[in-house]
Amino acid sequence: MGPAVRGRGVVPWAPGAMLTHDDDHEASARTIERNGGVLEDVRETCAHGRKRRYWIAL
Repeated sequence: MGPAVRGRGVVPWAPGAMLTHDDDHEASARTIERNGGVLEDVRETCAHGRKRRYWIAL
């Protein structure tokens, strides 16, 4: 990664963005999936309970 983007949170090679939401929030799941989100997995977190993790193309 070149100096122009280093440290700015920019990942030029990333195929998309990861989105997360609470496992029991069905409206978020529908919205993400309707817009091309692909479920990667559901994970249990210590501080925030179960989270669904999606990839979405940019």
